[in-house]
Amino acid sequence: MKISFQLIRNLIKTSFLGFFLATNNFCLCIVGYVQKFLLKINLNEITPQLIVIPAIAVVFGRLFCGFICPFGIIFEWTYKLRMKINNSKILPKVNPKIHEKLIYLKYILLIIGLYLTFKYGSYVICTVCPIGSFVGLSGTVISFILLGLLLIGGYFIPMFFCRYFCPIGAFLGIFSAKPVFKIKSNDKCNKCRLCEMKCPMQIDILDNMDEKECIRCFQCVTACKKGGLNYGK
Repeated sequence: MKISFQLIRNLIKTSFLGFFLATNNFCLCIVGYVQKFLLKINLNEITPQLIVIPAIAVVFGRLFCGFICPFGIIFEWTYKLRMKINNSKILPKVNPKIHEKLIYLKYILLIIGLYLTFKYGSYVICTVCPIGSFVGLSGTVISFILLGLLLIGGYFIPMFFCRYFCPIGAFLGIFSAKPVFKIKSNDKCNKCRLCEMKCPMQIDILDNMDEKECIRCFQCVTACKKGGLNYGK
């Protein structure tokens, strides 16, 4: 029996999600997850994460996003649920002029997050968060509200958080701007652009492939039945 590549990828991502939940007491605080990642980017100490994660991005692109990130698979399930409910095969698009500006928001959030983390230390983003003090909610309640809002956004805009808000994606994007292994069209491509219709990150794959925004979900490669896209050097 032939096992599809996407099935294997989903099994890998689901396994990492299960591992993440089991080792974090089933906590799904996305802010805490981002802060924990930023704390590992410690410029005063060369940690394994500071070497391995960027190195993977330099060679393979944002493979972490496509295969490991536990929240990535949740947001992927969200937009695919909408497609199934609407019986749609084409992903909705954000106005390109707006989209091209919004993708830089996550880089601004990365700079702010790194500044707060390096200046004030562990989990400072939760400490300075104004929402709790204004409405009297605990961090746990806020985290579920935030995740719920992002899931709603992800239902209408595929990979909403990953596209526009994820500082981790921004950090990896810096190192994966020109990776060794790239997604490229070949002579089998007939410019039907089905790959772009299937891309949850709304990337112009054929004319202006933006590697730093590609999360290596390989939906584009899978969608092309003619083998018009390759992933390699």
